[in-house]
Amino acid sequence: MAIPPDELIEAGIAHGLLERDAVTRLRVESRQRREPLLETIARHGRFPTAALYRAWADQQHLPFVDLNITTIDPDLLSRLPETILRRRLIVPLSHEGNSIRIATCAPEDRALQQTLERLLGSPLLVSLADPESLQHGIDRALKQLGKTAGPAPGLAEIDPVAALERILHQAYLRRASDIHLEPIPHGMQVRLRIDGRLQLYLAGFNTAAGLAIVSRVKVLAGLDIAEQRAPQDGRFSFRSPGEEQKEIDVRVATVPTRWGERATLRLLGAETGTLSLENLGMLPDDLAQFRRVIRRPYGIILLTGPTGSGKTTTLYAALREINQPHLNIMTVEDPVEYVVQGVSQVHVGGSDKVTFASALRSLLRHDPDVLMVGEIRDHETADVAMKAAMTGHLLFSTLHTNSSCGAVTRLVDIGCEPFLVAATVVGVIAQRLVRRLCPNCKRPRPATADEARLLHCEPGVTIHEPVGCARCLGNGYYGRLGLFEPLWVDAELARLISRGASQPELEAHCSGTLKTLRADGALKVLAGLTSLEEVFTVTVGD
Repeated sequence: MAIPPDELIEAGIAHGLLERDAVTRLRVESRQRREPLLETIARHGRFPTAALYRAWADQQHLPFVDLNITTIDPDLLSRLPETILRRRLIVPLSHEGNSIRIATCAPEDRALQQTLERLLGSPLLVSLADPESLQHGIDRALKQLGKTAGPAPGLAEIDPVAALERILHQAYLRRASDIHLEPIPHGMQVRLRIDGRLQLYLAGFNTAAGLAIVSRVKVLAGLDIAEQRAPQDGRFSFRSPGEEQKEIDVRVATVPTRWGERATLRLLGAETGTLSLENLGMLPDDLAQFRRVIRRPYGIILLTGPTGSGKTTTLYAALREINQPHLNIMTVEDPVEYVVQGVSQVHVGGSDKVTFASALRSLLRHDPDVLMVGEIRDHETADVAMKAAMTGHLLFSTLHTNSSCGAVTRLVDIGCEPFLVAATVVGVIAQRLVRRLCPNCKRPRPATADEARLLHCEPGVTIHEPVGCARCLGNGYYGRLGLFEPLWVDAELARLISRGASQPELEAHCSGTLKTLRADGALKVLAGLTSLEEVFTVTVGD
């Protein structure tokens, strides 16, 4: 006997996954769309249906397992008929002492459990799993045992069109930024990057099914499906499954590997609605100063950090903050990651004839007030950017340096005159991203003496640690926030830069006022926004 949908819904309401007032409307929508009620609710709340099962498991104090990433004991599996596994969606996982741990989506079916106890010859320990992961887990385990024939189609017989659509929709519901379709020996696995960390989603496709899904991706992206020995790049879009459907742009890259062709899909524009300065994670003083700087009439504002540190997101949030009808805002990007209404965005990189520098020169003839350059990579681009700032334009851009002081010396290293850097750069912010603790389940505890020393505070101060719940799908983290190291260029610092000061000299000059990335992270640990482990993971050596 499966768990009644109403019980799952009540558990979801109790865990904050949805509001009670919305349930009646969603029941009507479910009938109109002719789709299962739980899928309608999950689509509305932007979470997978597995979250509802996890919420119910938490209420019933049952362990919850994800069969997509849980190992199944093949010996135990071989002792049960395939018909029971597939039709009743129940899986023996492992031995635990004298008992056997099982996963099921019907934990109250005592008759079935008694049958399994007789077949396995041991008492059972029950865990809950959602039906979709049970099906995938059974298919994968049976395939590994060489049992691919059965009454229900396994992953080997999937429709690549439907399979890719399901992967895209699940990636959106799980807030993934990237999808990795990775060939492995005798098959293909799917991993999702969620909050900056790769997580295994599926590992049950055989080689033929994996090739079919990659071919489907290449068809949508306009790539050559016959070419499997050279890297290719393309893009396509799909409509999100949310209540307010929107176009999600997907950037595709393929590359041949030892086991077959791999595809990486980056989802762009899924978080446009939350793109604001308030959501970046800046502390109030930093946010107030940043808002003052981005409203200057001219100058250069730089964001620095490694790839994936959120620089472009911060720049887009700044552009949305200042975007007004009286301002002509133009950007040069490779690629255009977010579409901002009222901003003219130019894509470069489609050919060798259009570069950041040449596109920026062209935009200067269109009477801009504010410019954004995706990245300053060379002296030519930096020179045009500085001339634009000197002639009354506000310009945003990014650099690949590890610290804010390093951005100044990096500009000099690529050939910029120190006096021009001092005259044009008004602010530099080094940035990293850390995972945000799930507000629904984070747990307070006193800091140890070692932790207090790292945080420069008294022992026993309250910090928080991740736990895991239905809202965060057991990860303990939900979303990300930035760590920021802002360097605001005043008159004294500008004089030091114009004299060609080195990075150590700049850092020594700013040592009393510059808040480092690690110091900003410590403040956010004490505020309960993230964990100490997250901060020290991304600020090693800072």
